[in-house]
Amino acid sequence: MKLLNITLLFSIILILAGCNNRKPAGQDNIKPQTGYTVYYAKGFQVKKYDEYTTVSVRDPWDTTRMLQTYVLVAKNKDLPANLPKGTIVRIPLETVATYSTIHCSTLNELDAVNLIKGVCEPQYIKLSNIQDGVKSGAIVDLGMASKPDTERLIMLSPDAIFATPIQGWTYGSIEKAGIPILETTDYTESHPLGRAEWIRYYSLFIGKEQLADSLFAITEKNYNAVKDAVAGTANRPSVFTDMRYQNKWNMPGGKSFMANMLSDSGASYCWSDDNSTTYMPLAFESVLDKAGEADFWIIKYNWPKDMTYQSLEKEYKPYSHFKAFKGKNIYGCNTAYSSYYEDLPIHPDYILKDMAYIFHPELFAGYTPKYYKKIGE
Repeated sequence: MKLLNITLLFSIILILAGCNNRKPAGQDNIKPQTGYTVYYAKGFQVKKYDEYTTVSVRDPWDTTRMLQTYVLVAKNKDLPANLPKGTIVRIPLETVATYSTIHCSTLNELDAVNLIKGVCEPQYIKLSNIQDGVKSGAIVDLGMASKPDTERLIMLSPDAIFATPIQGWTYGSIEKAGIPILETTDYTESHPLGRAEWIRYYSLFIGKEQLADSLFAITEKNYNAVKDAVAGTANRPSVFTDMRYQNKWNMPGGKSFMANMLSDSGASYCWSDDNSTTYMPLAFESVLDKAGEADFWIIKYNWPKDMTYQSLEKEYKPYSHFKAFKGKNIYGCNTAYSSYYEDLPIHPDYILKDMAYIFHPELFAGYTPKYYKKIGE
């Protein structure tokens, strides 16, 4: 009897010891899966687990912290126990609202424009299927992106909202509506392919991962093909961009998205020695001093009629002092009808080829630019 009691006591001790070594409930199944790699983008990270996926968006204004963490769980499954902290999003999304034309263009690229049930500022969206939807009432006009109509948004009750965060801004009462806000900071990426890779971010929420991966692979291949084509050219003409606005010339920093594109297109950007990744507000005199002798000048503008040398000089007479003006080496992209802004985030390869053609037309025989053209007299 005494031996039995000792054996029983020893068994209980073993059981208790085993219990103390067990993982907390729900932890046994947390096994990270391998295979998801973000290649160029710095703004988001993805970790896949058996029962959920986490998507983290880095704060571009304080890279030591995360702006958001989303926990993606399939709609047809129960919520697992002990999920990590973050905004729970049931996927795939079936209805969404979008704050910008970029969100619409990306979803359209993923053949998912049918998910869009509400948009902000539809007047700036060139997609015909969005315009038709707004006119028919199938897509709700949510007003200004800076202050969407909260009542309409709540009545629409989409599964999620695609929004573009801006430093210092908040989403106001929208944050209290209980609708997941999916923040896209793609515009802060300095690598053109990093920005394009955000199409993979969208796909995680809508069940289009395979399509997004294949589309991005094509964009990457085409972009690098143009970059490689001009890499061996000894001649790299100098270039600067755009125009003054409200007495300031917002020039891309030397390590910015646009500066990198200009370099990849075989040009020498006048501010390539600058280390900033954002725009620099410069006085006209500073621009003339640094870019006055530049070989090329490329301009994006939104005018009812195409720009000419005469209309450019009429806009601001000192523009005529630039060598590129005098030598008739200015190329313009009229965004009033061009899809430049819609295409740039997801198809930098398209814009890169236009730029490379401007600087090295001999390497792209037979190519017709899609966005830029030499401005007329």
